[in-house]
Amino acid sequence: MRKLTFAAVAVASLTLSACSTVSPAADAGEIADGFPVTVKHSAGETEIANKPSSIVVFDMAALDTLDALGVGERVVGVPVTSVPTWLKDDDGIDYSELANVGTLKEPDLEAVAKLNPDLVILGSRSASFYEEFSAAFTTLDASVSWENGDYSAEVTDSIRMLGEATGEADRAGELAAKIEEETASYMGTAEGLGTAMVLMTSGGEVSMHSPKSRWAPIFDVFGFKPVSEGAAEEGHKGQKISFETVRELNPDYIFVVDRDAAVGQTEAGKTAQQVLDNELVAETNAAKSGNIHYLSSERWYIVMTGASNYLEELGEIADAIQ
Repeated sequence: MRKLTFAAVAVASLTLSACSTVSPAADAGEIADGFPVTVKHSAGETEIANKPSSIVVFDMAALDTLDALGVGERVVGVPVTSVPTWLKDDDGIDYSELANVGTLKEPDLEAVAKLNPDLVILGSRSASFYEEFSAAFTTLDASVSWENGDYSAEVTDSIRMLGEATGEADRAGELAAKIEEETASYMGTAEGLGTAMVLMTSGGEVSMHSPKSRWAPIFDVFGFKPVSEGAAEEGHKGQKISFETVRELNPDYIFVVDRDAAVGQTEAGKTAQQVLDNELVAETNAAKSGNIHYLSSERWYIVMTGASNYLEELGEIADAIQ
């Protein structure tokens, strides 16, 4: 049924596009602005004919970057329930007041079709919809992979890609250069501080996460040694572990993200602080030295990258090791 719905949307979108015309003068103006442009992204290459004036965004890292690029006024639709707190600022654009286009994982195609955007930007949680979306709209996949071993470079590449796609390549270059400079200043600053364990709490349970995950900068930028090579599964879910295992691995630092808080499901279990408040965790070097650090859940679990968010994430780890 989803395929049929997408096909219908594609036909409707193409019909709308066919009803609009662009004058030769407008064409010349767009070319002067650097369009058309072919953009390389996680799902391939996409030609963007004209500078996008209406954008639907399904990735909060991309939204964070668009806001930093100064093109937020062009965004017309987002999954409003997932907009991070700093993008609801009264002094700027409150993106949670825009048209709701579904959730991060389940787009509302009818809502998108009504907006008829010039550009749709997907992310890791919505990437599986790329084929269907690209049949109806100019679409980019802004997913950032942590599997290639250079997460920070993936972040800045994504920023430059979004800058190119929106006609803000110069500004994107400035933002990417700032991240590169900050990353270089933090490189290896945790070497010699011992081992680190990344834990995520959810519904009263804990999972451990490897360097090849959204927490990659803790290891590949700051230089913490993983508490146990191969003990955590790579990727999204991590490896569920017991508190006895936490004690046995005995990390020098523990970094914690509360998934329930990130997704607004506080009724699902205890807070991360409550979950880790037990005798077994208390016996670790991390607990004894006061090095259990609770990270911003929406930054690390929901947004992850983004031009402003990634700098904030790096800052959180830098503050933990001062």
